[in-house]
Amino acid sequence: MNITEFRDHIVIVAEKPKAAAKIAQALGISRRFSSYGVPYWVGRVDEKLVVVVGVAGHMFTLSSDEDGYPVFNYKWVPRWFEDRDAKFLMNYYKVVSKLLRNASEYINACDYDIEGSVIGYMVISNFGDIKKAKRMKFSSLTIDELRNAYNNLRPLDWDMIEAGLCRHELDWLWGINVSRALSDIFRRVYGRRITLSAGRVQSPTLVEVANNTLITNTFVPDVSFSLRVKIRVKGEEYFLENLFNPLDSLDVVKQLVDDIRKHKYLEIANVEVLEEVLDPLPPFNLPDLQYEAFRIYGFSPSKTLSIAEELYLDSLISYPRTNSQKLPKTLNNRSIISNIAKIKEYSVLAKELLSKERLIPVEGVRDDPAHPAIYPTGYQPRRDLGRDAVRLYDLIVRRYLASFADPAKIRKRRYFIKFSKLTFSLSGSEVINTGWLRYYPFYRLLTRRIPSLRVGDVVEVIDVRVTHIYSKRPQRYTKASILKWMESVGIGTEATRAEIIETLFKRGYLKTSSKYVDVTDLGFQVVKILNTFFNDLTSVELTRKFEDRLTNIIKGRVSRSSVISEAKDVLKGKFKQFKDFIDGKDVSVVLKLVGMSNDIKCQICGRGAYDLINGIYLCEFHKIAYDNIKDMYRSWSKKLGINWCEYLKKLSKLKSLGKFSKEVVNYLINDCKLKP
Repeated sequence: MNITEFRDHIVIVAEKPKAAAKIAQALGISRRFSSYGVPYWVGRVDEKLVVVVGVAGHMFTLSSDEDGYPVFNYKWVPRWFEDRDAKFLMNYYKVVSKLLRNASEYINACDYDIEGSVIGYMVISNFGDIKKAKRMKFSSLTIDELRNAYNNLRPLDWDMIEAGLCRHELDWLWGINVSRALSDIFRRVYGRRITLSAGRVQSPTLVEVANNTLITNTFVPDVSFSLRVKIRVKGEEYFLENLFNPLDSLDVVKQLVDDIRKHKYLEIANVEVLEEVLDPLPPFNLPDLQYEAFRIYGFSPSKTLSIAEELYLDSLISYPRTNSQKLPKTLNNRSIISNIAKIKEYSVLAKELLSKERLIPVEGVRDDPAHPAIYPTGYQPRRDLGRDAVRLYDLIVRRYLASFADPAKIRKRRYFIKFSKLTFSLSGSEVINTGWLRYYPFYRLLTRRIPSLRVGDVVEVIDVRVTHIYSKRPQRYTKASILKWMESVGIGTEATRAEIIETLFKRGYLKTSSKYVDVTDLGFQVVKILNTFFNDLTSVELTRKFEDRLTNIIKGRVSRSSVISEAKDVLKGKFKQFKDFIDGKDVSVVLKLVGMSNDIKCQICGRGAYDLINGIYLCEFHKIAYDNIKDMYRSWSKKLGINWCEYLKKLSKLKSLGKFSKEVVNYLINDCKLKP
């Protein structure tokens, strides 16, 4: 069929060809064609000629012909103009431009979120007539929901379009200007021409991870003391839990050990028995799914999102890019669970739920005006899913089923034992009713049976000893905990956070070490420049402020033009101040500002030296680590009465010692250099 012959037809624009195929199927359009390798579907719906075509995400991006920085003039261009890897979009461009020509109506059927709204808007406004456009809204690619969405078309979602366009413009303005300035400073400082990347959300995220990495890598633990008491009760042995803080005096702890040994028996001072009701967890939103998939399977947030999108395109789950923990009131959960019952793995559990008179799910507090929580559609897989897809689908199904199950009940028993001014405890717990835990086995409760005791009963002490307690190193970031931090401070969206994290890896700023995230030297160098020259532009506060502006655009409270104008004013003021300061400055001045030297190297690692300590040059990292080691020695020497060399030897054996601190200790330990 010659696509140039279409007249007065309806064009439905989907975000991907796979989604277009689902829409065509739901509308009873079976004739599939292809041009330049791009598929489209043609048929009649209610006697009207309808064409369904899927694009490949964003077809357009922002660009500027101006060099240098700051740059404030830009335009939308085909994406392959700026991205060489996007040349495949040229064929989509050819096909879509012809299909939309001479149409009488246009329907944006891209994903119902900010990005989908922008994708459909840009296609229709460039190739068709936006005045003749309408919107399809759906949360799953099931036949019934797609038909209902087509039969209940909406006006274009202008507030979401405006917010989406504004997000792209803000990100471009921030990214292009700070990136070019970064590259300029890097050339001045390090004498290397390299294209560096910065971003409105990307940069504060990198700064946060770098700060955490520096703290953990330069960490030096303190030491304190406690007791380890083992008792025997009715033939069983248990360790008591200490309900008191570690003590700073080793002599005091040793005396307590002697006193307890002499006592031989300890008395139960109080008994606490509680029955706790544990409600089911709500259905997943995207962040919760990403956290759980990482915790259980080690999936990165981007991998989880990618798999979830494939499950969505296969009609197996609802739209995954949602922040909601609530299911729609109109959802036919009994029908979905009946279909799930046909799958062997869930048959018994699903049938138990179906025996209930009413199916009422537990819901969380979070909501999303665009989409509900993630739920299985009840459709059966029509192809073999990969192992990881099966695991993620299983996670979603079980979490959904569990939300309808009964609460779990746990009995907790705790004995309190007092000795002198110290309080110990012995705790046990048992599950009385498993409830929803049978449906969602990924939530594990640690249970322990302990004997029944009463106030006044005594227990036998069979061992007691002194323990050294070392302060814990701060938790290192994982990809999942970075995402959780971004969510907690309100930067990025559930749809963009995973991609931003992956971008930091692609730029070479972050790398993985086991399951944890480390910052590369390039990443630290970029952060140093950002902190020195653009600290206010990369602050969480400013980033969140503009995130709030975007939310207010969706709510109709502010206009895109006013937000962009405000952003330009912020950037213009900052870059004028920056250029006035930096132009004409000698390289040595810039080097001093960022605290680095190109000529003198750290004697431990070879990085640029930051300071001279007792005749030894140290970089900034090892200087901080040395200062921490020296400061903590005062505490160790007072508590343990050890000298500097003994202190270094003890530190070298501790796993909690930070990476940079360990390197300093290993350098000093042989002849005890740099005595404090």
